Order: sequence, then structure tokens, then C-alpha cells
Amino acid sequence: MSYYTQTTQTPNILFDHLLKRLTSSELKVLLTVVRKTVGQADPIDSNKRLERAWISQKLFMLCCNLSGRAVSNAIDSLVSKDLLEVSNERGTILNTKAKRRGASRLYFTSLLRLEQKKEKASEVACYKPVTKGHTIKLNRIKQSCYNRSQGVEKLSDTERYLQIKQNLTTKDIHI
Repeated sequence: MSYYTQTTQTPNILFDHLLKRLTSSELKVLLTVVRKTVGQADPIDSNKRLERAWISQKLFMLCCNLSGRAVSNAIDSLVSKDLLEVSNERGTILNTKAKRRGASRLYFTSLLRLEQKKEKASEVACYKPVTKGHTIKLNRIKQSCYNRSQGVEKLSDTERYLQIKQNLTTKDIHI
């Protein structure tokens, strides 16, 4: 796989599926891990990228502009969502807060991969459909204006005035 210089390749799944699902702190932490791993050349082989990187709590706080608690909560959430793997110096996986608590150095690995399986274009990228935020109870006048203002027909001021006048007179007849 070829890499661009001075850039960090980011897996498309992050933009296509996870962007809407992750909180801002989770996204910041995950992007920091991607930057410190995929975004860094391996010192042993410059054609490869780092698989895992030691990132301190303080560095996370500085890079993400988050508090220590927010960083810890984001890490825990990303580990539970299988997006992040945390290990110690020997490579032992620390998948709970209790296991990570006493460790001197934590190494982070993004479980997102650049080589993803090709997904069908017809698959749903977002599982939460957008719903209308505001609804208006449409009476006859509002409904006629709504229908006509949607590209079918626009009324001039005099036509609108006559329409309102006609609706008022028809109400007087029904009373």
C-alpha cells in the first residue's frame, strides 16, 4: 500500500459509519491514536507504519483538549466498541479499566484497518434516519400556501389576498 507523505491515511469506515455514532471525545481519542500509529513511519522499516504506539494520558489531554476523565471514559468506550486495543509493554491486552489502572505505559492500537472489505453501495451507511425537527399543523390556508410554495405555483400578493378573502367568506357561509 502506498502512503502519501505528510498525511495520515484514515480508514473510510470512520467517515462512512462511525462519524455519526461516536461522541466528540471518542472521535478525538480515536483520531489521535490513528495519527500516532498509521500517521507515523516505523523507525525500523520506513516503508511501514506503526502498529501500536505508547501515548500518555497527558499527551491525549493535550492533543484532544479534553480532561483526564473524559479521555479515560472515551478510551473505555472505544475499547468496549472494539475500535481500540490497549496493551502494556509486553503486549498483554488490557481490556478493562481495572487492568489499565496500575500500568506504567499503555500502548494503543487502532482496530480500524485501511484494507476494509468492500461493502455494497446499497447498504445503509446510517442507521438513524433523519426526522423532521419541526412540524406545523396545516389548516387549509397554510396547506395551500405550503403546497404552492414547494415549486408548484407561487402566488402574487394580490392573489394571496384574494385567496384569504375567499376563505374568510366561505367560513362565514358555513357558520
